[in-house]
Amino acid sequence: MIRKFVRAAMIAALLSSAASVAHAEGWYSRADVGYSVDGALEVEGEDLDFENNWSGHLGAGYAFGNGFRLEGELGYRTNDFEDLDGEATSTSLMANLFYDFRRDQRVRPYVGVGVGAAKVEAEGGVGPISFDDDDTVIAYQGIVGVAFDVTDRLDIDVGYRYFVASDVGLSGVIDLEGEEPFSFDGDYEHQAITVGLRYSYAAPAPVVVQPDPTPQPEPQPQPAMCPTSEFVVYFEWDRSNLNQAALETIDAAVQRARECNIASIVLVGHTDTSGSTAYNQGLSERRAAVVRDALVARGLGAGAITTQARGETDLARATRDGVREPLNRRTAVTITFR
Repeated sequence: MIRKFVRAAMIAALLSSAASVAHAEGWYSRADVGYSVDGALEVEGEDLDFENNWSGHLGAGYAFGNGFRLEGELGYRTNDFEDLDGEATSTSLMANLFYDFRRDQRVRPYVGVGVGAAKVEAEGGVGPISFDDDDTVIAYQGIVGVAFDVTDRLDIDVGYRYFVASDVGLSGVIDLEGEEPFSFDGDYEHQAITVGLRYSYAAPAPVVVQPDPTPQPEPQPQPAMCPTSEFVVYFEWDRSNLNQAALETIDAAVQRARECNIASIVLVGHTDTSGSTAYNQGLSERRAAVVRDALVARGLGAGAITTQARGETDLARATRDGVREPLNRRTAVTITFR
């Protein structure tokens, strides 16, 4: 008997794994159906073996957050004897303590022990010997199994139970020439494979997502990527002053320059082919200078501005010498950005 209980504990150890975490905490109920695989009523060193038969168990209990479950269980077992007419039944009321492993998984092994009371009834006879009696004694059991999630609250339980009711006192008669009463003590043993359903009334534990303890830097605004911009300021013939159209062009260039980080502003003064080469060179310098002064006056940094003068050497529209061409009387403005 002790060896069988140790074997059940070893099976539980093989099914178990290390740590457990909270899965569901609260009240539950269950119902199991079992089928016996071994059992006997041991009398005076002899086993009155049982035929296999069905059994049933009803339980209700509370699952704690640390993996343990405590429950009360009502069980019923009945078996015919193999080698004599008669049967043995037991009705038990047990207090069971379980431990669930891997409680964060959908498949969870468990192990349990129970202690309580059992009413064992036995009747039968062979030859002149007959008995029909019952006794209520202390009982205990070992349980191992695996629970499979069906839903968040409903599990299928598949398990093995080893149940013992010790020192069952029974009496009977020996009918030879007269009825002679006799009594005996026996151990009731029952092993079964069970399948059942377990329903938890508590909602499953919510999944807690831990925030990242490392503060994340706030994204910094990225400067806009601005392409190089070009403007052309036009002048009247033989003039370097700014008319209204020229001022509007300069204002547009300033607005564009303020949208991004300026890398450089290049101003190149030009003239048409009317007038001498030397005169036109000086005129182109004055045209570049007047645009520079207008940009600085509007808030642009003078250090970013460079000026060049090309006179009549770089025409926008090619003409012969001495031609007054409006497109050639200009200052080209080129703004580049970082």
